[in-house]
Amino acid sequence: QRGALSRLAIVPARVYQNYFPATRPFSSSSFKLQAQSVDMGSQGKDLDILKEHLTYDKLEALRSFWFGHLPQDADRIIAGPEYQKRWFFSDKQFDDVCVAQFSPILEAIRSAGVNSAQELLDIAQPRDSLDWLSLIILLDQIPRNSYRGEKSSICFTYFDHLAVQISLAAISQGIPDASPEIRWVFSHRNWFYMPLMHSEDLDTHDQAVAAFNRMNQDILSLMEGSGGKDEYEVRAREVVQADPEKAKGVGEMNLQFEEKHRVIIEKFGRYPHRNKALGREMRNEEREFLENGGDTFGS
Repeated sequence: QRGALSRLAIVPARVYQNYFPATRPFSSSSFKLQAQSVDMGSQGKDLDILKEHLTYDKLEALRSFWFGHLPQDADRIIAGPEYQKRWFFSDKQFDDVCVAQFSPILEAIRSAGVNSAQELLDIAQPRDSLDWLSLIILLDQIPRNSYRGEKSSICFTYFDHLAVQISLAAISQGIPDASPEIRWVFSHRNWFYMPLMHSEDLDTHDQAVAAFNRMNQDILSLMEGSGGKDEYEVRAREVVQADPEKAKGVGEMNLQFEEKHRVIIEKFGRYPHRNKALGREMRNEEREFLENGGDTFGS
């Protein structure tokens, strides 16, 4: 099984494009981020090494790996719980592939001293919405598979900030809401909002709730009528109407999961389950919350 997973990471981009042949270009320089920079101290910049790692081939390989277990285009549009387990439940074999194939990019980002998402976008130069998708998965998900336990602080203090900035930049450009290959392929669209869910900022969670609501409304809109403005909407409508309960369940699950996260941030201002990894002192109310079965989201 481990070998099979490894092979998924090098599936040619043309295989992936058989499912989604047309993508729209988006600029990485048509905006400037007004966001918090990540403090990397006095680390030097080694951008040449980063450019060697952060290539279009690697971004394509990441997509092929991340979605390679979805057998049909219908599963890519609405990924049921049986397929989402691969992403959200800890699995050593899956982690091993993430570490072997993609953690060198993460280490190159850290070594380069990248301190803003704008700087990273200037290096990556995403060509289209799918490259943006890969960048968000790279920054938001791959660290969670690569840095577990005590090392998870690297996710929370460094990569999460970059992921949120790029997520907000993508949303500001309309990528997840306007690009048909993202908007109507919900297993793609979901990842654009995930960094917002991981934030410890309440205002960011308000944006996440709004984003997941928009996605859920799009799913519901497909349950009636026929056709669409493009091939992606047409196919998504067919998939949703073939199993409306499954589609409705996936949309509601994503929204409810975000709301569970938001409630914790609203109550504590942070995620108590991160305290140990971050060296934060546990407050009494946080300890009581965790001891009484409060959500830790698999941490």
